[in-house]
Amino acid sequence: LGLGYPKAARFIDLMEQDRVIGPGDGAKPRQILVGFDYLHRRPAGR
Repeated sequence: LGLGYPKAARFIDLMEQDRVIGPGDGAKPRQILVGFDYLHRRPAGR
């Protein structure tokens, strides 16, 4: 994707605020809190 760390970290923060993903727990993967259909219904841009 060609993203730098600051922009990628911002995307993670936004997805956590929108409750798309769960909070971080060290090196463990984050839990996905929404279904696949939610991602297709969400308008582009945020």
